[in-house]
Amino acid sequence: MKGKLKALLVMVLSLGLGISTCLAGGWKYGLGFNTGISRLEGDINGAKLSPILSGHIRVLPVPYLALEGELGYSKLSSSHPSLSDFKLSLVPFELNLIFNFLPFSKVNPYIFTGGGGVFWNASGNRPTPGLKKGDGLDSFLKAGGGLEFRVSPRFGINLGAAFRFSLTDAFDLTWSGDENDQVLDMHAGFTYYFNKSGADRDHDSIPDELDLMPDVSEDADGYLDHDGIPEKNPNPIAMSGVHGPVDGGDGARAPVVIHHLIVKAESGKDISVKAHVYSDIDLRVVAILYRPVGTRRWNVVKLEEAQENLYAGDIPGYAVTTDGLEYCVVAVDETLSGVGYSGLPSKPINVEVLKSGTQWRIVGGAVGAATIGTASYLVLRKQE
Repeated sequence: MKGKLKALLVMVLSLGLGISTCLAGGWKYGLGFNTGISRLEGDINGAKLSPILSGHIRVLPVPYLALEGELGYSKLSSSHPSLSDFKLSLVPFELNLIFNFLPFSKVNPYIFTGGGGVFWNASGNRPTPGLKKGDGLDSFLKAGGGLEFRVSPRFGINLGAAFRFSLTDAFDLTWSGDENDQVLDMHAGFTYYFNKSGADRDHDSIPDELDLMPDVSEDADGYLDHDGIPEKNPNPIAMSGVHGPVDGGDGARAPVVIHHLIVKAESGKDISVKAHVYSDIDLRVVAILYRPVGTRRWNVVKLEEAQENLYAGDIPGYAVTTDGLEYCVVAVDETLSGVGYSGLPSKPINVEVLKSGTQWRIVGGAVGAATIGTASYLVLRKQE
């Protein structure tokens, strides 16, 4: 037993060392936790749904691919009359490859594949006399997928499912079937992301050269987020017209623009821009000013009112190049004296543009089809 625990410790430390090396390279990384329900697919009937817990460390060398180390725990049981006292404890420690299909969207579908070790301990009476308990250090192969909901650039909530195929048929203390034991789970959780960057000391996605308070994080509430200074966000619910920060003449106030910054995009893809605009005077225009980094001329796209106070439009994909993109959202009222904005030509919103992810999606789709297809076959196939 001590030898197995030592082996487990060595593997966990090796994983931690590898991830630390990646972090030293400045890649994006995250920490998270999952909880859900799982059940054993083995030779016995009546497997119960049982809780599963896990924590993970995630490293992203590119937004489309993540390397994840995961450590979990679950305790499975059965309602079979002859195995009412059956208990199986599992401690999996795994390394997964995660393929993200829409890493810059609010909803990101993903698939994963991987594997690793599992320390297990099973106890209970078998219908056949003899073995009453067992334990061991074995291996898992793993596949699954899910959806990640990006609440903010740093925080994501995920819903997913996983299939683990063990390289042993001993979890349930029986060996009557022709397949190794399997574990299914459904889970929910979160990941908090970090982004090491020497050009953004306070990690608020505003480059230090454009950040008026580079050591104090912006509050990222959609109100004047481009300058790096945390301001109090006007309450949109209380806005019935006059709620802007700057006088626009005749006692009126300038329009208030609430826009959450777009800080990353994919080259060649249109960028959808949305902004809530509140004004006590009719608006003449709401528009985007944009230009590729390194060019002098600003281009203009008018935003159309999609619903009350919400304006939307697209920056065309041909302007979204890997050199980067700068843009501002500007609202002008009918008097031409009231101007609201998110970003200014002198202090624009800076978008990091990455290479197209088409190849990653093709690879991820192929891996997902192969692994999830195999997992589905094994789950649906009846043991003989």
